[in-house]
Amino acid sequence: MTGVGLLSTEAGQEVPSRPEWLGDELEVVAVLNAFLDKLDQKPMSERTRVLSITLTRGLAPALHKNDESADRTWALLRSLEGLIFEVRTNRKRQPYDPEYIGASLRFLEGAEDICRAWLSRPRQKSYQAEWRSAVEAQSAAFSDEGTSLLDRPVRIPGKTAAEVVEAFTHIAACAKHHLTLRQLSARVFWGNSKVLDTREDLLRQLYPSLEILPRPILIHVFLPAVCKGILFIENQDTYVQALFGRPDGVEGLALVYAAGFRGSAERVRERNGASMHYQAGSDHAAQDQFEAWWFAGHKPAWPVWFWGDLDYSGMAILKSLRQRFGDVEAWPDGYAPLLACLQNGEGHAPDLASKAEQADPGATGCTYADETLLLAIRGTGTFIDQEFI
Repeated sequence: MTGVGLLSTEAGQEVPSRPEWLGDELEVVAVLNAFLDKLDQKPMSERTRVLSITLTRGLAPALHKNDESADRTWALLRSLEGLIFEVRTNRKRQPYDPEYIGASLRFLEGAEDICRAWLSRPRQKSYQAEWRSAVEAQSAAFSDEGTSLLDRPVRIPGKTAAEVVEAFTHIAACAKHHLTLRQLSARVFWGNSKVLDTREDLLRQLYPSLEILPRPILIHVFLPAVCKGILFIENQDTYVQALFGRPDGVEGLALVYAAGFRGSAERVRERNGASMHYQAGSDHAAQDQFEAWWFAGHKPAWPVWFWGDLDYSGMAILKSLRQRFGDVEAWPDGYAPLLACLQNGEGHAPDLASKAEQADPGATGCTYADETLLLAIRGTGTFIDQEFI
């Protein structure tokens, strides 16, 4: 691409001038803004991988109309190749699909300065940086001096990082009233009862002597007459669908739904920490054997699987389930079609589904998840929900 002159960045450096056509190409502007949105959430200095954005239908809908306008937009995007990004086309697209279907853009060093100059978007102090500063300022309030909070920012719309951290400092005083986790959350976090739902382990690190009134986790279970395995399902809609035998592979499986991360909570295998609710049609003859495994820690008589969203949170749930229940594996029958969709460019960018805060769990301990599913997520930079199937 050739420019007509130069622009100055915030640091006084010169970059190519903004293309005259950019203001008329909303799809291209959206892609560049998405790139800067990601950097506002996590700056390049904190990233260990090249930042990549997939050209999904949600990000660039007009680019997927396969018409003359889409071809023009693609040509203009490609004119930025080598200056702003590298283009990676989807090798698995259909033979007659345009090359932008499922394509991804890998942003180059120096692209941030150019995009910020072109779009007049100066750098913002990242929420992560604000969070760490706020935690360090309040470190004396926590038993671990806030170490466990430093890299686990909590975002609450309309509240600053400093306000959220200060709210955490009020937890110990409120907890003396013998509250459940949700009651405690509502008292501390401006009436929001769900902030602490998946953060009980964090509270234990901040306040080891904290006493929380137990709130049994509701476990929904279906037991077949002849059981060939146990399947934990992350989402309610998929669990209900599985009760009707969809997809085909669920036949003969004991189905368990416990609302995502709740099913992997520390208390879930304690009698006073979980309340079993058996689906109508369950074979109650198998109930004693099932509960002996669940509550008494007996060796399972069946293989145990997990099926959830193909995203970092889903993989984190699998990791937690393995800590609570032992050898739990990602369910191939459920994940294989999700994986194929992800590799075909049908996933969504994390920030398009309010998932930008999801953290890579690293290794789960499950070979299939670690060597196939997580590699696909990292490689495409996209997620897909299990309800897609």
